[in-house]
Amino acid sequence: MDERAAAEVYDVVMVDRDGGPLRRAARWGGTIVAGLLDGSGMAPAVSELSIRSDGVELRRVAANDVSELADLHDRILLQLETTTPAEFAESWDLPAH
Repeated sequence: MDERAAAEVYDVVMVDRDGGPLRRAARWGGTIVAGLLDGSGMAPAVSELSIRSDGVELRRVAANDVSELADLHDRILLQLETTTPAEFAESWDLPAH
């Protein structure tokens, strides 16, 4: 049985969201407006999370806003430290590695 933590096999990084320049500009505009209105938690997420192993992206996870993205990132980091590689892969439906 594999007793390693998933963090020894997988990592998670923030990457730019897919989409053309107009979509990115719209998201950044929404972020600026939310910041001006003190609604920073409601700002659209301009990044996604990439779950990787050995530098290879296995899955991207998107969030609607900045708060959701931060919560999701924290949740994944906790899972990486507290689950085995097999448990983590199963919970995120990752391809066999």
